[in-house]
Amino acid sequence: MTAQSVLLNTSADAVAATFELIETQVLALTLELAKEFRAMRGSPTERALNPGRVEHLRQKAFDNRLIPFMWATAELDGRTYRMNGQHSSEMLCTLDGMFPPNGTVFMSKYKVPSKAGLALLFRQFDDRKSGRSTADVAGAYQGLVDELKDIPREKGKTAIDGIAWYMAAVQGLPVARGDDKYDLFNNAGLHPFIHWIADLFTSKTPELEKHPPVIAAMFGTYEANTSEAKRFWDEVARSGDQFDDNAPSTVLDNWLRVNHEKPDPDIKQANVYQGAVFAWNAYRAGKQIPAIRADAKKSFYKIAE
Repeated sequence: MTAQSVLLNTSADAVAATFELIETQVLALTLELAKEFRAMRGSPTERALNPGRVEHLRQKAFDNRLIPFMWATAELDGRTYRMNGQHSSEMLCTLDGMFPPNGTVFMSKYKVPSKAGLALLFRQFDDRKSGRSTADVAGAYQGLVDELKDIPREKGKTAIDGIAWYMAAVQGLPVARGDDKYDLFNNAGLHPFIHWIADLFTSKTPELEKHPPVIAAMFGTYEANTSEAKRFWDEVARSGDQFDDNAPSTVLDNWLRVNHEKPDPDIKQANVYQGAVFAWNAYRAGKQIPAIRADAKKSFYKIAE
């Protein structure tokens, strides 16, 4: 087969990769419907059943967070295939008496002329470009708080990621995990810190902004001594003390910058936090340091006031 014939065949497949919506109905969600849909022949494009996805949906059902499902079928050569809804129908059939009342399903029926059409239709459900990212979710929570509307959303997310890291890892508090942690935007006591680091960070400070344990150290020092924390971290953000190579701010900035540009796999997040606090403690003690100490095998360093 020549390269030209390969291209011609590929073009023919692309033309055949179409789909047609026949109808969409709003149906009452019943256990019988869920069982019928689960038992349907799955499209050859269908993902392998993932127990983790099923459990994720089951937890949503228990928390009363389900929204109407969007199920779909496709007809090809007289056969009907399940196109979307495999995991949700599986979950619904295993709720053991906890089936959600008054649920609904948007059931869409399609027709495709070829297997290529099945693949194209499969790509339309939960496509990667349209999926909600963590940044999108963080921005949604931030957008609800009027006091933070002037904060760039990527900086707001950075602040909460660092605060949550500090609360969970250092303080041992039961902070919500995953996207739920962004409810911290509603804590008015955190707003001054968020505004401060949003003003502090620029395109020239990625060694600070891109690392939650650094933000965690900033938050811990801010709580310990706000005025001195602002002075110290402002100096770090400006590459330290230009007249003193052994100043804690200078040594810390160099250490963070090197690890940001060429990450050392032996330096974990806890080490980064320890290194930042070590430099802060030296600063508060009025001491110079030749290097950063970042041992994280024992307990975290106590933050000096």
